[in-house]
Amino acid sequence: MIVRPVGETAEIVTQVDHAVVSGILAGAWSATGPDALEPREAVVTAARLHDIGWRHWEAAPRLNPDTGRPANFLDVVIDEHLRLYRLGIEEVEAADPYAGMLVSMHAAGIYTGRYGSQPALKLTRAPEVQAVVDAFVAEQEARYGGAKVALGVTDDELWRSYLLLQVFDRLSLRLCQGDPAGPGPMEIALPGERVLHVGPDGECDRLDPWPFAADEIRVGIPTRVVPLTGYADDEALAAALAAAAVEERTAVLRPG
Repeated sequence: MIVRPVGETAEIVTQVDHAVVSGILAGAWSATGPDALEPREAVVTAARLHDIGWRHWEAAPRLNPDTGRPANFLDVVIDEHLRLYRLGIEEVEAADPYAGMLVSMHAAGIYTGRYGSQPALKLTRAPEVQAVVDAFVAEQEARYGGAKVALGVTDDELWRSYLLLQVFDRLSLRLCQGDPAGPGPMEIALPGERVLHVGPDGECDRLDPWPFAADEIRVGIPTRVVPLTGYADDEALAAALAAAAVEERTAVLRPG
């Protein structure tokens, strides 16, 4: 879950909904130009399902034991984090091997600064779990590397699709108000060593270069508002989330 504290409440967007927003952005992406998706359907599927494994955790959400607040996705312990990604990769791979390959690479990239494309987002882990993380990265590199060969995908093609998946993930995290870099100006790597500039402007974010087919993008962000603290246990949190109305908060993107 993406958990945004607002006063005494928490605005929550599930990881599954965040991924759906990623898929919406991918589907709205321009079909022409240097950043056109290829193969389009598979990349859109990868964007839409890249966090599908989190539905297992979000079916029984937990509190952060240190704060008593709903646990943000970055607070989940490493063993559970890796388990969720393995489940998701298997599910996506079964639906679309190309999309599964991308989600596998995405999962490995979370622990490698997105393979150098976004070093500030590299998750740091305590030394005692680094070996577990390293083993997971090696496991996924073997997995998506094998899929690349089986599908006849070149290194350049894989890298290009991977970078675009990161664009959809980062933009969605920002719109869902959960990007670790915060709400200020940001840069996201594009293929060809180019950069997508993103900056806040009142009610919207402005993008340069403009990558979408339409002149403006409006996306509904499914958001639940619950108390930030005061939960007796995980079951109380789950009950509060189940009872919370889902509000559609509109996020807007416009050309820079």
